[in-house]
Amino acid sequence: MRDTDVPVKTTAGQQEIGAKKRKLQPKARSLLIMVHGAETVAQLAQSMHSLGDVRAILDELIGLGLVAVQGGSGPTLAQPAANNDSVVPATQQVKQLLNETAVASLGMIAGFRFTLKLEHCYTAEELRGIFPDYLKAVGKAKGEEFAKAVLKRAEALLKSG
Repeated sequence: MRDTDVPVKTTAGQQEIGAKKRKLQPKARSLLIMVHGAETVAQLAQSMHSLGDVRAILDELIGLGLVAVQGGSGPTLAQPAANNDSVVPATQQVKQLLNETAVASLGMIAGFRFTLKLEHCYTAEELRGIFPDYLKAVGKAKGEEFAKAVLKRAEALLKSG
C-alpha cells in the first residue's frame, strides 16, 4: 500500500460498523470509522498515529474485506444504498468513534467516565456538546492533533447524516 493510496470502506465495512459481528480491536474499529475515502494512507497515518501502526491496521481491515484501496487490488468498492438497513446512523457512528478512541486512549476507568457522559447523548447537538470534554481528555492523553482529527471526522459524520 502506497502513502498516496486512499482507503475506502466496502459494503462489508459499512455493515460491520453497525453489526459488530467481528471482534475487532478498538483501534481497528476506530480506524474503520475514520476511513471515509477522502484521506490518503499517509494522512491517516499522521493524524491517527496514536492508534499505533496505522498501516498494519489498514492491512488487517483490507484483509478482512472491510476496507479497499481506491485504484488498488483490494475488494471491489460498493456503497450501500442510503435507505439500506445496514447503514448506521451518523450519531451512532460518532458515539462509537468517540467511545472506542476514548477507551483506547484513556484506559478503562477514565474511558468509562467518558462513556457515561456519552451514553446521555442522543442528538447531534448533544454529541457536539461533549466535544470539548473529549478534546481535553484525549488531547492530554494522546495529543491534541489526534483528538482534533477524531473530532473533525465526527463533525463530518454529523453533517452528513
